Amino acid sequence: MVRAEGDMPAMKRAWSVLVLALTAVAVPAGARERVVHLKVGPFRIEAHRDREVCQAVRIPHARGLDVVTYETRSRTARDVGTHHFIAYGYQGGDSAGFPRTLVDDPGCNGFGPADFFRNRVFLAGSGGEYVHGRWAITSGGVPPGLAQPLPTPADAQDDAVVVLNSHYFNNSRKAAHGLVKLILRLAPADASKRALHMLLEGTASRYIMVPPGDTRTVTATWQADGAPNEIAESGFNPAGDVCVLYLTGHMHKRGTLFALDYEEDGKDPQPLLRATDYVHPGVVYYGRGFLLRAYSAANGHPRFRYSCTHANGSAYQPVKMGCEAQPGVVPGISWAEGEALDVSPLETHARPCGLDGVNCAGYGTGRCVEANLVFGPLSDDDMCILPGAIYDPLPGVPPEQACNPYS
Repeated sequence: MVRAEGDMPAMKRAWSVLVLALTAVAVPAGARERVVHLKVGPFRIEAHRDREVCQAVRIPHARGLDVVTYETRSRTARDVGTHHFIAYGYQGGDSAGFPRTLVDDPGCNGFGPADFFRNRVFLAGSGGEYVHGRWAITSGGVPPGLAQPLPTPADAQDDAVVVLNSHYFNNSRKAAHGLVKLILRLAPADASKRALHMLLEGTASRYIMVPPGDTRTVTATWQADGAPNEIAESGFNPAGDVCVLYLTGHMHKRGTLFALDYEEDGKDPQPLLRATDYVHPGVVYYGRGFLLRAYSAANGHPRFRYSCTHANGSAYQPVKMGCEAQPGVVPGISWAEGEALDVSPLETHARPCGLDGVNCAGYGTGRCVEANLVFGPLSDDDMCILPGAIYDPLPGVPPEQACNPYS
C-alpha cells in the first residue's frame, strides 16, 4: 500500500509506484500485438473558458483484444491545461448512434446512443501525471494476472468504438487549442485473466455548497453493498466481496483537502490518504490487491470513507464568480437542491461570467457577482469523487490470496 500525506514528494512517489507497477505487464509468448494511435483535436478553446469535448472513433478488426498498456499526451501551454482525459470503450448495442463529429458534452453524459453511459468501459485516463516540454503525459497498464478488455458493440462485433473525452481550461486572455494523443498497445485476449473495472463514487458531490468567504467539507462512503450507483461502470456497487487495486481522489481547483479512510464498525478509522494538491491527488495502490468484504453486519460493514474540503474565497482560494440571475440572490445551488427542483446537476452551478463578464450580458441582472461554489462540470465549479479500479476475487483460495493481481 502507498500512503501519501499531501506533500508533493510523497504524491510523486505514489504515482511513480502506481505507473511502474501497472506497466510491469507480461505478454504471452507469440502473441500478436497491435499498436493503435488515436487523437482528439486540435479544438479551439475561447479565452477564460473551459471546453469539454467528446469524439467517437472506430478501431476496425478489434474483436477479442485486451488493452495491455496505454499512453496519453495532452498538449499544454502557459495558462492552458488539461483537466482530464478519459478513453471509454462501448459494449452496448447501438454503435450507429454515435455522431461522427466532435461534440461539446460535459462528461459525455448525453453523448451518442442512450445506452452509452451505462455500457461504457474505462480504457485509459490522464490527469497529467508528469510534464515533458508542452505535453502532460500519463502511461499505464494492468498487472499480469488482470486484463483490460477492449469491448466491441453487440451490433458491430468486429469493430471497437472508443469515445475520447477531453476537458481543457484556458485561463489566458486569448483563444487556445486543445490536443490529446492516445496510444493503445493491444494483444489477444486471455480468458484466464480477471477483468479490471472502473470504480467511481460521487455521492459527496451532491452536497457541495460553499457560500462566498466560507470553507466546508462533504463526505460519503463506498462499500460492496450492491446499491445502485449511476456513475459506476456497471450501474451498481459490487454486491459481494471485491478486490481493490487502487483508489485516488478527484476535486477541482478550490479543493483544499481530499481525505480517504478505511472503516469498520467498532474499530478506529484507518487513515489512507491526505492530499492537498488537486492536480496531483496521490493514490492508494495495493500491490497485492485489497479484499473488501461484503457490506454486512457480520463483516463489520467495511467501507471506504472519502471527504473533500472546499474553500470559496477563503484559505487563500479565489472566490467563485457567476452571473446574477435574480437581484440579491447568490447564484448557484447544490446538486441535491437542484434535484428537488428537477434541475439537472449540470445546470445548478452559477453561469460563468466569461472574460470581462461577457456571458452575463442579457442574462438576469447582467451583473457578475460572487457565487456559491457547488458541483459542476467546469474547472471553476467543484467535485468530490472517489475513482479507483476493482476486480473479482479468485474463487476457492484463502482470503489473503484471493486478490493477488499477479496470479
